[in-house]
Amino acid sequence: MKIKKNNLAMLYTRFIGIAFILVVASLALDYSKFGFRAETMHKLFHVILGIFVVAFGWSNEKFWRPFAIINGAFFTYVAVFGFLFPNFGGLDAFNLVDTILHSLVGISGLVIGIFFRKEKEDYVMLKG
Repeated sequence: MKIKKNNLAMLYTRFIGIAFILVVASLALDYSKFGFRAETMHKLFHVILGIFVVAFGWSNEKFWRPFAIINGAFFTYVAVFGFLFPNFGGLDAFNLVDTILHSLVGISGLVIGIFFRKEKEDYVMLKG
């Protein structure tokens, strides 16, 4: 399967936007069970970021690559912090599962943003 290199940044941006918006379900369940707590802010951050990404980056080609790099760098930093300080402050954001998710989001964003730049109509082959 051939896919334009720049489309990887588009797919990353759109996937992150949608996935982060879907955190609203977890936010609602968490809030109904525990009320407002620090974890509420963590989940709210993801939902707000998802809405922002979908609103401003869905079809904005100039948004995709910078977003992949910045988002990738931020979440890679959060993942490193999570590995260095597991369960920091008792926050779910730094449990092992979230740290692994932050690693996947961060590293994939950095790889896509840095190594898959648009140069003419370059394609990358995906095995599948």
